[in-house]
Amino acid sequence: MSPRPVEAGGPAADRPLAISLLLGASGWVAGVFLLLFVAMLFRPEHAPQAALCGGVLLAAAWGLFKVDGDGAQVFVAQLALALSIAGQCLMLFAMSEHARGIAPVASAALLLQTVLALVMPNRLHRTLSTLFALIAWALTVRFALLGEPDPWRSHDGAAAPASVPLALVGWLAAWGPVAAGLAWLIRSEAAWAARGWQPVLRPVGTGLIVGLAFATLVSQPFESWRWFGAGDPDIGGFALWPLLSAAGALVATAAAFALRRRGLMAVGVVGALLHVAHFYYALGTSLLIKSLLMAVMGALLLLAARHLGSKENA
Repeated sequence: MSPRPVEAGGPAADRPLAISLLLGASGWVAGVFLLLFVAMLFRPEHAPQAALCGGVLLAAAWGLFKVDGDGAQVFVAQLALALSIAGQCLMLFAMSEHARGIAPVASAALLLQTVLALVMPNRLHRTLSTLFALIAWALTVRFALLGEPDPWRSHDGAAAPASVPLALVGWLAAWGPVAAGLAWLIRSEAAWAARGWQPVLRPVGTGLIVGLAFATLVSQPFESWRWFGAGDPDIGGFALWPLLSAAGALVATAAAFALRRRGLMAVGVVGALLHVAHFYYALGTSLLIKSLLMAVMGALLLLAARHLGSKENA
């Protein structure tokens, strides 16, 4: 499969990846303040009120994005992003007001973000919606298959650790379809580009790459978030999740390489390094075994880098 250049997509597509991420982060901050303003002004304390306010904000954001095109005016794009984020928070509250547990809230967020990724006429918004949809999907699958842990529960009352096969099935169920969807987007690029689907599928593909590189961290069970000190053997098969996530980040890197997106390749590399570090601290075994595993993984990464380098030179 030969690398393909990425088609230019207007002013927003010409911005560096770091600038786009900064705009998204500032939009989140503005959205939080706008949400507080709406909450104090209209007091949407129940689902119908929250749904009405959220729908109005999302409709306003859609209109601003439509007028602005694809981010030509930074102020308008930022204002629309802030309106959208505030509307999403209100809609999510309305959709999960009586939900119990994390899984129903994650399912509602998955539905909301999927719709927004398809209908919002803005590249950055579609990329962010895809990323948040992946996080919601991973949490939905993880808690639906493996149950919801109680992070405040004492050690004596903790549930039995998951087995390696169960943890492996849970991770593959969450991220296998994402990797398959990303591979389909790359292989069928000519077909959907001929149908004029670039405005939707290109930012969705970017969100899939970033999500496969980083969103796997969010899908980790609470029991495996141990970055310092010795690993805890009670996490069971969940200790393998960071290692599997590192493989997912490498898949994202390969996808970015196929699209010749150097910024996204860097994102995949950073994600892989974070997952390897997470695996080191989560694995409950001796330092000698950890050192041997790190050496093996380093050799595999060097072989993968050499393979990609030979393909690029060819």
